[in-house]
Amino acid sequence: MPTASNVAFVADSTLGLSPEEALSRGIHVVPQQVIWKDKTFRDQLEITDEEVLDLLRQGERLSTSQVAPEDLRTTYKTLLQSHERVLSVHVSGHLSGTVATAIAVAREFGERVKVLDSWSLNGGLFLLLEEARRLLGKGVAWERLEETLAPYRERLRGYVLPQTLTYLHRSGRISGLQRFVGGLLQILPVLEVKGGRVFPASRVRGFKEGLRKVAELFRRDFPEGGLTYLAHAGNPEGAKALGQVLKAEGVEVLGTLKAGAAVSVHAGPGTVALFAGPRR
Repeated sequence: MPTASNVAFVADSTLGLSPEEALSRGIHVVPQQVIWKDKTFRDQLEITDEEVLDLLRQGERLSTSQVAPEDLRTTYKTLLQSHERVLSVHVSGHLSGTVATAIAVAREFGERVKVLDSWSLNGGLFLLLEEARRLLGKGVAWERLEETLAPYRERLRGYVLPQTLTYLHRSGRISGLQRFVGGLLQILPVLEVKGGRVFPASRVRGFKEGLRKVAELFRRDFPEGGLTYLAHAGNPEGAKALGQVLKAEGVEVLGTLKAGAAVSVHAGPGTVALFAGPRR
């Protein structure tokens, strides 16, 4: 019977931890791909988070792509030599093709590999993975794991605050006119990750007001509190400031992750985020 001790846990690099940090927590990371000048780099293996941020600040145009099938295949094959099963949890299928690719590769291994769509990324992905570990530890059957996780997954939320409109415009998320007007008025969007999709949740005037809005949205969705992780794209001070806002309201932050290439490319350097799930 698969248990937390004989199941290997896999996530993609949107998790927000380096491969070494993730492995120390019992998670094996497979790399998303970063594309720059028609060259493809394996995230965190062939290009670092800091290099991605530096290139973006220099005005370079980058994009990201899903995990390569061969990286998934090699990881599953290796882990199944020492584990009974593999649980592979990934960034939302609405945001990346990684889940679809992982499902296709997993078919080669039959029942021994299970793929789950986190409906989130980064801290949300991490929370779902840890909840899966907890449920397996309690004895939830492998066959019922996704069904048992479903209510928790539906409650996961992410709140993302970019520091500037520049990168949302560059990635095609907003028009040139919206960027111009927003720049004049210092208007920023607060984005919400819900049900695997990204929605505009609010507009704020300035980054400081945005931090307060993120905390307000968290209180709206988790009036009785929740489990939270912060993330940032080269902005530790911004993440610290958000943590202080939350701490003043009695919210415990479990940790701070790096936003990673996917968030950095689309929302830009300086972005901060809060990912939350219900208390267990």
